[in-house]
Amino acid sequence: MKLIHWLEEHSRVTWGITLTYMLIIFLISSIPYPPQPLPLKVYTPFIEHILEYAVLGFLLSVAIKTENKKMLKWTIFWAILIATIYGITDEIHQSFVPGRTASFYDILSDCVGAIMGSFFKFLLR
Repeated sequence: MKLIHWLEEHSRVTWGITLTYMLIIFLISSIPYPPQPLPLKVYTPFIEHILEYAVLGFLLSVAIKTENKKMLKWTIFWAILIATIYGITDEIHQSFVPGRTASFYDILSDCVGAIMGSFFKFLLR
């Protein structure tokens, strides 16, 4: 895709977008009682976390680029690891926000989303 190629060629822009997105995640996590956009109460957090971290995994896999085909698996690994660690720190942060809690299932869904987003980027190539 032309957009992915452009983002890979403009590393500073890509890292700026990625870090801004991470800041947005942090700011949303700081809201005590965030509105729920999806009507399904049981599955909403799980779906939201997967989508949220799929975007982050995608952005990280574009930002951590490599031209070496042998290193491609490491790009995926680092994107997933960074997104998952960020998800863990986000859950810790939420534990200090009134009305929010930290959840192992949220971390798990963050990791699943990061995996999906990272692999999706490479499916588009």
